Amino acid sequence: MKLLRIPSPFKGVSTLRKEKCRICNSEKGLQVGEVDYWDIANARLIKCEQCGLTQLDPMLTDEETAKGCLAYYIEESLRVSPKEQKRNMLRNFRRGYLFAISLKGKGYYPKDVLELGPGSGYFTAGLKFVFPKVKITVMDINKETLDFNALHHQYETIEAHIENYSPALDNKFDLVIARDIMEHVVDISKVVSNVQKYSKENGLFHFITPNGHEDAWKHYLTFNHLKKASELLINHVNYFDGKGLLNHLTSHGFSPINYYTYNLKTTRKGRGWKTSEKLMASTSKKKNSDFYVEKVNEVKENSFDKNSLLNQWYIYDGPNLITNFICWYQHSSLIRLSPTLNIGHEIHGLFKITKSDKA
Repeated sequence: MKLLRIPSPFKGVSTLRKEKCRICNSEKGLQVGEVDYWDIANARLIKCEQCGLTQLDPMLTDEETAKGCLAYYIEESLRVSPKEQKRNMLRNFRRGYLFAISLKGKGYYPKDVLELGPGSGYFTAGLKFVFPKVKITVMDINKETLDFNALHHQYETIEAHIENYSPALDNKFDLVIARDIMEHVVDISKVVSNVQKYSKENGLFHFITPNGHEDAWKHYLTFNHLKKASELLINHVNYFDGKGLLNHLTSHGFSPINYYTYNLKTTRKGRGWKTSEKLMASTSKKKNSDFYVEKVNEVKENSFDKNSLLNQWYIYDGPNLITNFICWYQHSSLIRLSPTLNIGHEIHGLFKITKSDKA
Protein backbone atom coordinates (compact mmCIF):
# COMPACT_ATOMS: atom_id res chain seq x y z
CA MET A 1 0.00 0.00 0.00
CA LYS A 2 1.44 3.36 -1.05
CA LEU A 3 1.44 5.94 1.75
CA LEU A 4 0.27 9.48 1.01
CA ARG A 5 3.01 12.06 1.37
CA ILE A 6 2.10 15.52 2.57
CA PRO A 7 3.38 17.77 1.12
CA SER A 8 3.90 16.04 -2.19
CA PRO A 9 7.25 16.97 -3.75
CA PHE A 10 7.41 18.89 -7.00
CA LYS A 11 8.45 16.81 -9.97
CA GLY A 12 10.15 18.48 -12.88
CA VAL A 13 12.97 18.41 -15.35
CA SER A 14 16.29 19.96 -14.32
CA THR A 15 16.97 22.89 -16.61
CA LEU A 16 19.36 25.78 -17.08
CA ARG A 17 18.00 29.04 -15.74
CA LYS A 18 17.94 32.29 -17.69
CA GLU A 19 18.90 34.10 -14.49
CA LYS A 20 20.76 32.81 -11.43
CA CYS A 21 18.95 32.03 -8.18
CA ARG A 22 18.71 35.23 -6.11
CA ILE A 23 19.76 33.41 -2.92
CA CYS A 24 22.46 30.89 -3.85
CA ASN A 25 23.37 31.89 -7.45
CA SER A 26 22.63 28.39 -8.75
CA GLU A 27 22.31 28.24 -12.54
CA LYS A 28 20.03 25.18 -12.58
CA GLY A 29 16.62 24.25 -11.21
CA LEU A 30 13.42 22.28 -11.74
CA GLN A 31 10.76 23.85 -13.92
CA VAL A 32 7.55 23.45 -11.93
CA GLY A 33 5.31 25.93 -13.72
CA GLU A 34 4.81 28.65 -16.29
CA VAL A 35 2.93 31.91 -15.78
CA ASP A 36 1.75 34.94 -17.71
CA TYR A 37 1.88 38.13 -15.67
CA TRP A 38 -1.17 39.86 -17.11
CA ASP A 39 -0.36 40.46 -20.80
CA ILE A 40 2.96 41.95 -19.74
CA ALA A 41 5.45 39.09 -19.33
CA ASN A 42 5.82 35.32 -19.55
CA ALA A 43 8.10 33.41 -17.16
CA ARG A 44 8.88 29.93 -15.96
CA LEU A 45 8.61 28.92 -12.31
CA ILE A 46 11.98 27.42 -11.40
CA LYS A 47 12.60 25.67 -8.08
CA CYS A 48 16.24 25.84 -6.99
CA GLU A 49 17.62 22.38 -6.24
CA GLN A 50 20.14 23.83 -3.76
CA CYS A 51 18.25 26.33 -1.56
CA GLY A 52 14.66 25.39 -2.40
CA LEU A 53 13.52 28.87 -3.48
CA THR A 54 11.03 28.89 -6.37
CA GLN A 55 11.16 32.06 -8.48
CA LEU A 56 10.04 33.52 -11.76
CA ASP A 57 12.64 33.03 -14.47
CA PRO A 58 13.28 35.49 -15.93
CA MET A 59 12.36 37.85 -13.10
CA LEU A 60 10.00 40.75 -13.76
CA THR A 61 11.63 44.10 -14.51
CA ASP A 62 10.80 47.17 -12.43
CA GLU A 63 8.73 48.55 -15.32
CA GLU A 64 6.75 45.31 -15.72
CA THR A 65 6.13 45.11 -11.99
CA ALA A 66 4.99 48.74 -11.78
CA LYS A 67 2.50 48.38 -14.62
CA GLY A 68 1.07 45.09 -13.31
CA CYS A 69 0.79 46.41 -9.76
CA LEU A 70 -1.05 49.50 -10.98
CA ALA A 71 -3.44 47.36 -13.03
CA TYR A 72 -4.08 45.10 -10.02
CA TYR A 73 -4.58 48.07 -7.68
CA ILE A 74 -7.21 49.54 -10.02
CA GLU A 75 -8.91 46.17 -10.60
CA GLU A 76 -9.06 45.51 -6.85
CA SER A 77 -10.24 49.04 -6.04
CA LEU A 78 -13.13 48.69 -8.49
CA ARG A 79 -13.98 45.21 -7.19
CA VAL A 80 -13.67 45.56 -3.40
CA SER A 81 -16.28 47.70 -1.67
CA PRO A 82 -15.34 50.45 0.82
CA LYS A 83 -17.10 48.40 3.51
CA GLU A 84 -14.79 45.43 2.91
CA GLN A 85 -11.76 47.73 2.84
CA LYS A 86 -12.75 49.00 6.30
CA ARG A 87 -13.11 45.43 7.55
CA ASN A 88 -9.62 44.64 6.31
CA MET A 89 -8.20 47.70 8.08
CA LEU A 90 -9.86 46.66 11.34
CA ARG A 91 -8.55 43.10 10.96
CA ASN A 92 -5.03 44.45 10.48
CA PHE A 93 -5.40 46.66 13.55
CA ARG A 94 -6.38 43.64 15.64
CA ARG A 95 -3.45 41.63 14.25
CA GLY A 96 -1.04 44.48 15.05
CA TYR A 97 -2.47 44.77 18.56
CA LEU A 98 -2.10 41.03 19.15
CA PHE A 99 1.49 41.08 17.84
CA ALA A 100 2.33 44.01 20.14
CA ILE A 101 0.89 42.18 23.15
CA SER A 102 3.06 39.16 22.28
CA LEU A 103 6.15 41.40 22.10
CA LYS A 104 5.30 42.87 25.48
CA GLY A 105 4.94 39.38 26.90
CA LYS A 106 8.46 38.58 25.69
CA GLY A 107 9.89 41.73 27.26
CA TYR A 108 10.31 43.74 24.04
CA TYR A 109 9.30 47.41 23.97
CA PRO A 110 10.14 48.85 20.53
CA LYS A 111 10.79 52.57 20.23
CA ASP A 112 11.71 52.98 16.55
CA VAL A 113 9.87 50.88 13.95
CA LEU A 114 10.26 50.62 10.19
CA GLU A 115 7.53 48.93 8.15
CA LEU A 116 8.31 47.92 4.58
CA GLY A 117 5.21 48.03 2.38
CA PRO A 118 2.73 49.22 5.04
CA GLY A 119 -0.50 48.95 3.06
CA SER A 120 -3.18 50.81 5.02
CA GLY A 121 -0.87 51.20 8.05
CA TYR A 122 -3.40 49.68 10.43
CA PHE A 123 -1.14 46.82 11.54
CA THR A 124 1.33 49.32 12.99
CA ALA A 125 -1.63 51.35 14.30
CA GLY A 126 -2.44 48.31 16.43
CA LEU A 127 1.19 48.21 17.54
CA LYS A 128 1.11 51.91 18.46
CA PHE A 129 -2.10 51.39 20.45
CA VAL A 130 -0.09 49.14 22.79
CA PHE A 131 3.12 51.20 22.62
CA PRO A 132 1.87 54.83 22.34
CA LYS A 133 5.37 56.36 22.33
CA VAL A 134 6.70 54.26 19.46
CA LYS A 135 7.94 56.17 16.42
CA ILE A 136 6.85 54.59 13.13
CA THR A 137 8.43 55.07 9.71
CA VAL A 138 7.02 53.43 6.58
CA MET A 139 8.74 52.74 3.26
CA ASP A 140 7.04 52.11 -0.07
CA ILE A 141 7.46 52.90 -3.74
CA ASN A 142 3.78 53.86 -4.05
CA LYS A 143 3.20 57.54 -3.29
CA GLU A 144 -0.55 57.04 -2.75
CA THR A 145 0.17 54.46 -0.03
CA LEU A 146 2.60 56.81 1.70
CA ASP A 147 0.20 59.76 1.50
CA PHE A 148 -2.53 57.63 3.09
CA ASN A 149 -0.22 56.61 5.95
CA ALA A 150 0.93 60.17 6.54
CA LEU A 151 -2.64 61.52 6.54
CA HIS A 152 -4.29 58.80 8.64
CA HIS A 153 -1.51 57.89 11.05
CA GLN A 154 1.03 60.74 10.87
CA TYR A 155 3.81 58.24 10.17
CA GLU A 156 7.12 59.35 8.71
CA THR A 157 7.36 58.20 5.10
CA ILE A 158 10.16 57.17 2.77
CA GLU A 159 9.45 56.80 -0.95
CA ALA A 160 11.92 54.16 -2.15
CA HIS A 161 12.36 50.61 -3.44
CA ILE A 162 12.95 48.44 -0.38
CA GLU A 163 15.73 46.66 -2.29
CA ASN A 164 17.66 49.91 -2.68
CA TYR A 165 20.04 50.51 0.22
CA SER A 166 19.64 53.78 2.16
CA PRO A 167 22.75 54.44 4.32
CA ALA A 168 20.90 57.11 6.33
CA LEU A 169 18.79 54.34 7.90
CA ASP A 170 21.72 52.32 9.28
CA ASN A 171 21.39 51.19 12.92
CA LYS A 172 18.19 53.20 13.35
CA PHE A 173 15.40 50.72 14.14
CA ASP A 174 14.78 48.18 16.88
CA LEU A 175 11.95 46.55 14.90
CA VAL A 176 11.60 46.10 11.13
CA ILE A 177 8.32 44.71 9.75
CA ALA A 178 7.72 43.16 6.33
CA ARG A 179 4.29 41.56 6.18
CA ASP A 180 3.28 40.05 2.83
CA ILE A 181 6.20 41.76 1.13
CA MET A 182 9.00 39.24 0.66
CA GLU A 183 7.09 37.23 -1.94
CA HIS A 184 6.92 40.34 -4.14
CA VAL A 185 10.55 41.55 -4.18
CA VAL A 186 12.92 40.90 -7.06
CA ASP A 187 16.04 40.26 -4.96
CA ILE A 188 15.30 38.85 -1.51
CA SER A 189 19.02 38.81 -0.62
CA LYS A 190 19.18 42.60 -0.94
CA VAL A 191 16.13 43.02 1.29
CA VAL A 192 17.60 40.76 3.99
CA SER A 193 20.88 42.68 3.78
CA ASN A 194 19.10 46.03 4.14
CA VAL A 195 17.02 44.85 7.11
CA GLN A 196 20.21 43.73 8.85
CA LYS A 197 21.89 47.09 8.22
CA TYR A 198 18.88 49.19 9.27
CA SER A 199 18.45 47.28 12.52
CA LYS A 200 20.07 48.17 15.79
CA GLU A 201 22.13 45.47 17.49
CA ASN A 202 19.70 42.79 18.78
CA GLY A 203 16.85 44.44 16.91
CA LEU A 204 13.86 42.43 15.70
CA PHE A 205 12.62 41.45 12.26
CA HIS A 206 8.97 40.39 11.85
CA PHE A 207 7.49 39.06 8.62
CA ILE A 208 4.76 36.91 7.19
CA THR A 209 4.94 35.36 3.74
CA PRO A 210 3.04 32.52 2.05
CA ASN A 211 4.29 28.96 2.39
CA GLY A 212 5.91 28.75 -1.03
CA HIS A 213 5.09 25.09 -1.66
CA GLU A 214 1.36 25.64 -1.22
CA ASP A 215 1.42 29.01 -2.99
CA ALA A 216 3.09 27.54 -6.10
CA TRP A 217 1.00 24.33 -6.07
CA LYS A 218 -1.80 25.77 -8.20
CA HIS A 219 0.66 26.78 -10.92
CA TYR A 220 2.39 23.41 -10.69
CA LEU A 221 -0.88 21.53 -11.27
CA THR A 222 -1.88 23.66 -14.26
CA PHE A 223 1.54 23.28 -15.86
CA ASN A 224 1.96 19.55 -15.24
CA HIS A 225 -1.56 18.37 -15.97
CA LEU A 226 -2.87 20.87 -18.51
CA LYS A 227 0.52 21.73 -20.04
CA LYS A 228 -0.48 25.41 -20.07
CA ALA A 229 0.71 28.67 -18.60
CA SER A 230 -1.38 29.93 -15.68
CA GLU A 231 -2.56 33.42 -14.86
CA LEU A 232 -0.58 35.61 -12.46
CA LEU A 233 -2.22 38.92 -11.61
CA ILE A 234 -0.59 39.73 -8.27
CA ASN A 235 3.19 39.70 -8.45
CA HIS A 236 4.15 36.72 -6.33
CA VAL A 237 7.64 36.20 -7.73
CA ASN A 238 9.17 34.28 -4.78
CA TYR A 239 7.82 31.03 -3.33
CA PHE A 240 9.79 30.24 -0.19
CA ASP A 241 10.84 26.84 1.06
CA GLY A 242 10.63 26.89 4.87
CA LYS A 243 14.03 25.31 5.45
CA GLY A 244 15.77 27.34 2.74
CA LEU A 245 14.40 30.63 4.08
CA LEU A 246 15.49 29.76 7.61
CA ASN A 247 18.98 28.85 6.42
CA HIS A 248 19.30 32.10 4.49
CA LEU A 249 18.24 34.22 7.46
CA THR A 250 20.40 32.44 10.04
CA SER A 251 23.44 32.72 7.77
CA HIS A 252 23.03 36.51 7.92
CA GLY A 253 22.82 36.87 11.68
CA PHE A 254 19.07 36.35 12.19
CA SER A 255 18.13 34.09 15.13
CA PRO A 256 14.55 32.75 15.33
CA ILE A 257 12.36 33.71 18.27
CA ASN A 258 9.16 32.53 16.58
CA TYR A 259 9.15 30.69 13.26
CA TYR A 260 6.06 28.72 12.31
CA THR A 261 3.35 28.10 9.75
CA TYR A 262 -0.32 28.53 10.59
CA ASN A 263 -3.77 28.22 8.99
CA LEU A 264 -4.03 24.58 7.96
CA LYS A 265 -7.37 24.96 6.16
CA THR A 266 -5.62 25.20 2.81
CA THR A 267 -3.61 22.04 3.54
CA ARG A 268 -6.76 20.13 4.49
CA LYS A 269 -8.29 21.18 1.17
CA GLY A 270 -5.36 19.68 -0.69
CA ARG A 271 -2.91 22.47 -1.43
CA GLY A 272 0.59 21.10 -1.64
CA TRP A 273 -0.32 17.46 -2.08
CA LYS A 274 -3.60 16.79 -3.90
CA THR A 275 -4.26 16.71 -7.63
CA SER A 276 -7.61 18.35 -8.32
CA GLU A 277 -9.03 20.62 -11.00
CA LYS A 278 -10.39 22.88 -8.25
CA LEU A 279 -6.86 23.46 -6.96
CA MET A 280 -5.43 24.44 -10.35
CA ALA A 281 -4.63 28.03 -11.22
CA SER A 282 -6.69 29.57 -13.99
CA THR A 283 -5.11 29.12 -17.37
CA SER A 284 -3.65 32.29 -18.79
CA LYS A 285 -5.95 34.66 -20.63
CA LYS A 286 -3.24 37.31 -20.84
CA LYS A 287 -5.54 39.75 -19.12
CA ASN A 288 -5.34 43.21 -20.63
CA SER A 289 -3.44 45.44 -18.20
CA ASP A 290 -4.03 48.59 -20.26
CA PHE A 291 -7.79 48.10 -19.89
CA TYR A 292 -7.46 48.69 -16.13
CA VAL A 293 -4.67 51.27 -16.25
CA GLU A 294 -6.93 53.42 -18.43
CA LYS A 295 -9.63 53.22 -15.74
CA VAL A 296 -7.46 54.93 -13.13
CA ASN A 297 -9.78 57.96 -13.05
CA GLU A 298 -12.70 55.70 -12.12
CA VAL A 299 -11.08 54.79 -8.81
CA LYS A 300 -12.86 56.79 -6.13
CA GLU A 301 -10.86 58.20 -3.25
CA ASN A 302 -12.51 56.76 -0.16
CA SER A 303 -12.42 58.90 2.96
CA PHE A 304 -11.81 56.67 5.96
CA ASP A 305 -12.04 58.26 9.38
CA LYS A 306 -9.66 56.50 11.74
CA ASN A 307 -11.51 57.43 14.93
CA SER A 308 -14.78 56.19 13.46
CA LEU A 309 -13.18 52.98 12.22
CA LEU A 310 -11.70 52.18 15.63
CA ASN A 311 -14.86 53.16 17.49
CA GLN A 312 -15.57 49.56 18.43
CA TRP A 313 -17.06 48.42 21.73
CA TYR A 314 -13.97 46.35 22.57
CA ILE A 315 -11.35 49.03 21.73
CA TYR A 316 -10.92 51.65 24.44
CA ASP A 317 -8.42 53.22 26.86
CA GLY A 318 -5.31 51.37 25.71
CA PRO A 319 -4.54 47.66 26.23
CA ASN A 320 -7.09 45.81 28.33
CA LEU A 321 -8.33 42.26 28.89
CA ILE A 322 -11.41 42.62 26.68
CA THR A 323 -9.41 43.88 23.69
CA ASN A 324 -6.83 41.18 24.35
CA PHE A 325 -9.47 38.46 24.29
CA ILE A 326 -11.29 39.67 21.15
CA CYS A 327 -8.03 40.02 19.18
CA TRP A 328 -6.82 36.65 20.43
CA TYR A 329 -10.16 35.00 19.60
CA GLN A 330 -10.23 36.47 16.08
CA HIS A 331 -6.60 35.98 15.07
CA SER A 332 -4.67 33.59 17.31
CA SER A 333 -3.06 30.49 15.83
CA LEU A 334 -3.64 27.48 18.04
CA ILE A 335 -1.89 25.04 15.73
CA ARG A 336 1.64 25.96 14.73
CA LEU A 337 4.02 23.84 12.70
CA SER A 338 7.65 24.15 11.69
CA PRO A 339 7.93 25.85 8.27
CA THR A 340 10.55 23.24 7.35
CA LEU A 341 7.59 20.85 6.88
CA ASN A 342 6.16 23.15 4.15
CA ILE A 343 2.65 22.56 5.53
CA GLY A 344 0.22 25.41 6.24
CA HIS A 345 -0.81 28.55 4.40
CA GLU A 346 1.46 31.24 5.85
CA ILE A 347 4.91 31.51 7.41
CA HIS A 348 5.23 33.74 10.49
CA GLY A 349 8.68 34.89 11.55
CA LEU A 350 10.08 36.90 14.44
CA PHE A 351 13.88 37.00 14.45
CA LYS A 352 16.54 38.73 16.55
CA ILE A 353 19.31 40.36 14.53
CA THR A 354 23.00 40.20 15.31
CA LYS A 355 25.04 42.76 13.42
CA SER A 356 27.83 41.49 11.18
CA ASP A 357 29.57 42.12 7.87
CA LYS A 358 27.90 39.14 6.20
CA ALA A 359 24.85 40.99 4.89
